[in-house]
Amino acid sequence: MNANQQRRVGTHLRLLGEDLEDVAGWRELHRPGEPYDALRAIIARLRDAVASATDALALPAHEAPALRRRVQAIAEVWASSMEDVKARHLEAYGRVHPELAATLDPRVDSIVTQLQEMADVAGRLPDR
Repeated sequence: MNANQQRRVGTHLRLLGEDLEDVAGWRELHRPGEPYDALRAIIARLRDAVASATDALALPAHEAPALRRRVQAIAEVWASSMEDVKARHLEAYGRVHPELAATLDPRVDSIVTQLQEMADVAGRLPDR
């Protein structure tokens, strides 16, 4: 992998690892029984998978991504996720009101556009 590829993959793996650490620390997750036990096990496996990928790719394990890369990654993830809440995708959750798209979709598009703008502006930040 070239340096840019390493940074891209490393940023995503580190951010995922940080999020998994946060989730693992949630007090509600430490209740006894199912599905709590299963969630803790999955989180542990995911953390191991992130560490394994980091090791296999020889990525620097403890180098925090630059602010620019963290902001860009978060904006990209949320922009992609927001597309899923447009009216046409909500039918899986029940009948969609015929006028919902006119109200919801432009607002979602605005949020996605602003997230993309946030990523673009973050791209102007120094690498360190």
